[in-house]
Amino acid sequence: MLASAAGPLRIHAVDTGSGLDDDVLHDERVRSVIADLDEPLPFADAALDRVVSVNVAEHLVDPRAHIVETFRVLRPGGLLVLAHSDWDTALFASDDDALTRLLVDRFVSTPPRFAERADGFMGRKLLGLADAAPFEIVSVETWADCHRRFDADSVGWKVARGVLAAAADDAELAVRARAWVQGLEQLASTGRFLFTVTDVVVVLRRPA
Repeated sequence: MLASAAGPLRIHAVDTGSGLDDDVLHDERVRSVIADLDEPLPFADAALDRVVSVNVAEHLVDPRAHIVETFRVLRPGGLLVLAHSDWDTALFASDDDALTRLLVDRFVSTPPRFAERADGFMGRKLLGLADAAPFEIVSVETWADCHRRFDADSVGWKVARGVLAAAADDAELAVRARAWVQGLEQLASTGRFLFTVTDVVVVLRRPA
């Protein structure tokens, strides 16, 4: 989560651990804040101009409480940018559409151990969370986030690894999943790989 304070530009990067690059940490405008996002945010009432919450909600015990907290820390007229990928919309170009649908469904319904609250439908739920506090809705946007790369640093590769993990407890499906990933690698080698996921952004304003 990112938050900016009133006055001289100050960006607070709030997370359970610091994963910021060194060049960002060395920027005097950026402050790394280690906090439990299931607890009250470590800011005073009406202290911030902007809050940007990206792919946070699915990891929280109570996402609505997170919305209430952002309302509290925003000044009147301040904005909350609430964004999330909707993983159930993951699209892979492959040679087996039925298997792809089966594997994506398995991925969405099987949260990984490191993110047990993961919710593959969270993107479409953001607007429903907005009424947890008396925000004004400024805008709602969605788009397909398109990726052509399929290597260890790419989003498509990471989701495919999640698919393999989700299928691991079913021996037959695990074999099919490995073959499916090999098929994606083959498509990538010929420039025909495509991965997309729908991203949702809801911009909310605390009334002046």
